[in-house]
Amino acid sequence: MDLLDLRTFLLGVLLLLVLRWLLGRPKNLPPGPWGFPLLGSIPAIVWGMFRGSEPHHQFHRYAAKYGPIFCFKILNKTVVVLNDYTLVKEAFQHPQLSDRPKNILTDVLKVDAVVVSNGEPWVEMRRFCLTVLRSFGVGKTSFEEKIGTEAEELMKEMAAFGGKPFNPKSFIGNAVANVICCVIFGKRYEYNDEEFKYLLDLLTQNAQLSGGGGLIGFLPGLRFLPLSPFPALLANFTEIFGFIGKFIDAHRKNFDADDLKDLTDVYLKEIQQNLARDKDGMLPDRKHVKNSKYRHLSERNIVGTIVGLFGAGSETTATTLQWALLYMMVYPDIQKRVQAEIDDVVGRNRMPRMADIPELHFTRAVTWEVQRLANIVPLGVPHSAASDIYLQGYLIPKDTLVLPNMWTIFQDPKHWPEPEQFKPERFLNGGGEAVKANELIPFSTGRRSCIGEHLAKMEIFLFFAFFMHQFTFKKPEDSPPLTLKGRGGLTHAPLPYELCAVPRG
Repeated sequence: MDLLDLRTFLLGVLLLLVLRWLLGRPKNLPPGPWGFPLLGSIPAIVWGMFRGSEPHHQFHRYAAKYGPIFCFKILNKTVVVLNDYTLVKEAFQHPQLSDRPKNILTDVLKVDAVVVSNGEPWVEMRRFCLTVLRSFGVGKTSFEEKIGTEAEELMKEMAAFGGKPFNPKSFIGNAVANVICCVIFGKRYEYNDEEFKYLLDLLTQNAQLSGGGGLIGFLPGLRFLPLSPFPALLANFTEIFGFIGKFIDAHRKNFDADDLKDLTDVYLKEIQQNLARDKDGMLPDRKHVKNSKYRHLSERNIVGTIVGLFGAGSETTATTLQWALLYMMVYPDIQKRVQAEIDDVVGRNRMPRMADIPELHFTRAVTWEVQRLANIVPLGVPHSAASDIYLQGYLIPKDTLVLPNMWTIFQDPKHWPEPEQFKPERFLNGGGEAVKANELIPFSTGRRSCIGEHLAKMEIFLFFAFFMHQFTFKKPEDSPPLTLKGRGGLTHAPLPYELCAVPRG
């Protein structure tokens, strides 16, 4: 084939690809931006990020142009973005929009987990996790003692700086992780444990590498693009699985079916029963296997499920608390109001308790406003359409990725007047009582809402109340100006900062 024939051939292939791109779009799809053949909207998103605009910012602009529901292509995958609270609520209650797409865990690492599974296995794993977490007190008032104990340890670490500047990130991350660790592994880790600090750092790295909505992990085709963070993401996951695998193996060595100390023990017992049932119906001690509600619990999903619980139970809550302290430094008058309310309700002779919540109206309003404005997971976690369905007259084809644009929902002026302003008063009624708006859904909504929602709410309230009770947080004199600009990724985290935790009298 001579050079002219080769050029003609390549031009013809390109033309066919363009025609397929233009004519292959199903009818009744939501509106959306034009994309390039094969690549779709990747160039626009990458160019926006190069100019300092995160995907949730770009989608916010798309929502203003195309409306509350729009779609675009990434490679050969259709992505639908929902930008309205009522739309997200309707969609995520639909059983055909409750799946997760294939991701790095299932597609590459060949493991399963409650966060990425579908169908009956997901129903079982979710029910199991919720049941066991409740059995160990999570979400109940009795569990606050464990949170309070960890909060007091964190206060000691902060007090040890004597009012001098430090970065609170690692201390908060360790404290929050210890709370979920006591349920999953039955132990806590010291703040100077280098191995544990490294594990938390890997989780933070992956939250950044995953990108908005975690799309890198849910669109495996992106791994082949130049400069893709996928290799680093995969390497980190491999190390994280190695760490968690060692913790589980240690439980295996000391396993006692009659003394289940934590969620890992309970999980191992279910696996043991399922393996025995598949063989001769007898356990190692030759006792008959009892009926189990959780037939799908196995070696394939124990590590992934525990990694998911551990990651979700630490990264987002710790990030929320980092934002809370940053906002208190930026708005010292609001910090003083919170401290005054806590002093009035709690006093100076004891620490805050869950029983104080009904009277700490402004304190609760501040935590809600932090969650709204900081917007910890701005694009949520992707759902996948299990079949073709219609949503408000638009076709959502099977296997479409569906993203909730929390950034636009939490910035909607219909629900939040002056949405860019930090105004905790928006959550107070005329009588000064705290009233949480339905539109505030930091833990998502519907069938796949966050498993750890109750735990996270307790932690955010108690840690924040302890902070305000014990310290006044100030900007170090010689540090750079404070900024509320965040760093993109699966989680929207504050840029690194230092603070002075000045003990209160």
